[in-house]
Amino acid sequence: MSQLPFQEGAFVWCAFPERENPAQPGPLHIGYSLAVSGVALTSPPPSALMAYTTTRQWPPDTPLPLGVLAFDHAQASIYGQFRAFVMDLRRVAFPPMTTTWFPQLDQPGSGVKGHAPKEDQRRFRRTAEDLARRHGELVERLGPLTPPPRR
Repeated sequence: MSQLPFQEGAFVWCAFPERENPAQPGPLHIGYSLAVSGVALTSPPPSALMAYTTTRQWPPDTPLPLGVLAFDHAQASIYGQFRAFVMDLRRVAFPPMTTTWFPQLDQPGSGVKGHAPKEDQRRFRRTAEDLARRHGELVERLGPLTPPPRR
């Protein structure tokens, strides 16, 4: 069994889908890997649960909504990022781990631009799970592997 190109907790270049075309790759963007599943070099390929990140800052003096986490420059540097950013756990994607969705996957480093420490990984995952469980209507699910809604 080969090692997957990235694991949970990686900040990685991803063709994060846009809501206008939720099952199609979008523009190249750094996403945060909440989870990965599958085995490398298999069919179907492994998949990832990616959270949306942006360097567009949340308006000052505006409370952050549930599931939105803001990181200043000092915090961002802990994760290998060079700019302050916002992680929006209300917007997630389920893409396969292929070069169509992760264009730098076959390059050195596989497009990984940083990692979250284990403690933060657990906190982000708990926050995302709690948001999905308690306020699922707030979560926008994108990507070709998005499971159908539960009824």
